[in-house]
Amino acid sequence: MRKYVLTGGPCSGKTTLINELRKNGFSVLDETAREVLSSALISDKVINNKENYEKLEIEIFQRQLKKESSLCKKTLLYFLDRGTIDCLAYSEVFLGYVPEEIAIHTHSGRYDKVFALERLPFVNDGVRVEGTEEEAKKIHDFLIKTYLDYGYELIHVPVMSVEERMEFILRCIKSCCLNRYPSQQGCLSGD
Repeated sequence: MRKYVLTGGPCSGKTTLINELRKNGFSVLDETAREVLSSALISDKVINNKENYEKLEIEIFQRQLKKESSLCKKTLLYFLDRGTIDCLAYSEVFLGYVPEEIAIHTHSGRYDKVFALERLPFVNDGVRVEGTEEEAKKIHDFLIKTYLDYGYELIHVPVMSVEERMEFILRCIKSCCLNRYPSQQGCLSGD
């Protein structure tokens, strides 16, 4: 099974791209943080209280691990809306440290490729922990740094239409990654 992560700061188009990939028949894993944040009443008391935010980040991380471990092994290729590394970066930005429950896990080598989507203009949709353009940029920069720190090569996806972004990623996978795995070439057709 091949796992490809879509990462980037808030408002970089990850969820839109994941939905486009799903619409085209690809197997995807939705963003865990969005699920947790939309199911909980998130307030400034949670975000600005380190103990509460740490618990929130640990919950997101544990759910992400569980979701990733339950992926169908028969499916050759998955696209993930964020990976566990994102939890490390968010913890650094909002806590100034990575909680031990997250730090003890092996993070290198979990994903086959990481696609870093360039940011679009920031819009607060009410299901975000970031509140400003400056925070969104800081998170984006920390995400890039953290993936690099863990040895991942990032493929930067420029701002373009969602269809063009999808084609860009699929071309990259086909030319850069799957040439080593010829038996998986058919999985790029979606269905």
